[in-house]
Amino acid sequence: MRRGKTKEAVKYVEKLIDAEPFEVEWRLLQALCYETMGQLSTAKRLLKEILEEKPLLLRALHGLAMVMHKNNEGPAVFEMLYKALELACRENRVTEERNIRILIAQMLVVKGDLDGGLKKFQDLVRDDPRDFRPYLCQGIIYSLLDKKKDAQEQFETYQTLVPREFPQRDFLDDVVLEAKSKSRAQFQKEFISEFPNRK
Repeated sequence: MRRGKTKEAVKYVEKLIDAEPFEVEWRLLQALCYETMGQLSTAKRLLKEILEEKPLLLRALHGLAMVMHKNNEGPAVFEMLYKALELACRENRVTEERNIRILIAQMLVVKGDLDGGLKKFQDLVRDDPRDFRPYLCQGIIYSLLDKKKDAQEQFETYQTLVPREFPQRDFLDDVVLEAKSKSRAQFQKEFISEFPNRK
């Protein structure tokens, strides 16, 4: 897929699905392949099938939100996410609830509502000041708003809280460096296409 050979990747993923039909990872990858090829309706259908079985699976919720956003489905993206949030609250799934709240804030940023996203991340910090993710996201938003000092403060807090062994730490540290060094337009373009895919 990274080499731009998405159609070939789909064939391999479908072989993996045939071999391990209950492995969700392969079906998520299949949906990503179709999204990458621009076949949004197929990607959407596949992600909805996954969510029928696992309605709070964050990667599927994120994938579906991005596909719907690319398909210009506007408010339907947030309706879908808020339904998942209600389910997480009803079932007392605290981790999933927080992750979905973060995803909602990220999707506000993706749609261009930086102030709305920033407010959601500030609320998340108030709820749990030890979670590094809202600080990282606030730093990115402040970078997009050209508020370098505020961004730096958020990035410093993120650096003190993110665990050394966090699997995507290198990627997130690269995001911080890019946010600090690139122009707003260049970084925003890359942020929208790349950041939400990493959890």
